[in-house]
Amino acid sequence: MKHELAFNLIGKQLDWSDAQFAGEFRELQLMIDHKYDAYQGFQPATRFHVALLNWLSQFAKLADRQTAYRLIKERLIFVSQREMHHLVSLMMPIVERHARSRMARLLNMPLYVTLQDGAACSRLDLMRRRTLYVGLSDGARIDVFRRYNEGQVSNEQVVAFSEISEDKWEDLQSELRKNLMEVGPRREAAQFEVVCLVDDFTGSGSSLIRWENGQWKGKIAKFHKANDHRRGKALTTDCLVHIHHHLASRQAKTQIEHDLQAFSQACPGFAYETTFSYVLPQDIVVSDKDPDVDLVTLLRTWYDKKIEDKHTGKDIWFGYKQCGLPLVLEHNTPNNSVALLWAASEQEGTPQMKPLFARRKRHSSNG
Repeated sequence: MKHELAFNLIGKQLDWSDAQFAGEFRELQLMIDHKYDAYQGFQPATRFHVALLNWLSQFAKLADRQTAYRLIKERLIFVSQREMHHLVSLMMPIVERHARSRMARLLNMPLYVTLQDGAACSRLDLMRRRTLYVGLSDGARIDVFRRYNEGQVSNEQVVAFSEISEDKWEDLQSELRKNLMEVGPRREAAQFEVVCLVDDFTGSGSSLIRWENGQWKGKIAKFHKANDHRRGKALTTDCLVHIHHHLASRQAKTQIEHDLQAFSQACPGFAYETTFSYVLPQDIVVSDKDPDVDLVTLLRTWYDKKIEDKHTGKDIWFGYKQCGLPLVLEHNTPNNSVALLWAASEQEGTPQMKPLFARRKRHSSNG
């Protein structure tokens, strides 16, 4: 379908006047060209304007179509690949600042002194060499991180996945030993003192750490179980686990910080620290208290309960864990986003929900 025809049909769906059409066309075409057409969840040769037309057509009432379009125009946050890569580029400066702060506390000196003090600089260099970077998912952009930090981080310090085999641990430690011996530290120092776990996005924090059915679950609990016995071997006895997300909701940040503190008390061994390249502001969230009453009503009423499963839980019109995010990432739409954006009903679903940004499910549905 040619985009001129699609836009004319969209204009009719939304009852635009000629004056409105001209303005809306320019604004929407700008976002399509720069962002929306790049969504990787679209089928080959599919364009956003066709998806938008199909999405709007599910609503019988003009008022509902206008409310849905207002969600896209005024509330949608679409994170492009370039923007995500920028967030990845912010990670190392953030990690470095936290490492320098830890060093200042360790050596009992003001932070600014660590920039010139010889002992501090030497100790920081050792810490950099003894830091391991581990991707927590295929969206962690660990390859992009490595390219941004070529010369600062060696290939032997980067692992794409958190499930590391015994042979891989031996190789990592062997390469670390060689690296350290080149600059003179003792052989016994060939242990990683910091493990930096990296992921792209967290909306609720529950996939990272959660208390469920009387036990701790999530990626941190799995990492602790799999690697606690490595302290004193491949890892130092006081190893720090530094968790970094490129993007997070305010709800996830709060939940992670709270649960990590509780987990570290219940399961001692590692120290934990968490950082974020960017935390979405709370005022973007759609909830029952949202001033756009028509939008809240549409999200609640145009909802098919059959989209729910054992992972998502019930009543997810505001998204998983009711996060209420109007968020789309270029490679996928989080299930923490409002369901109207991504939910697709089965044939017998009522109402028949159609996605604007179709979502690809990961192995875990926890956000």
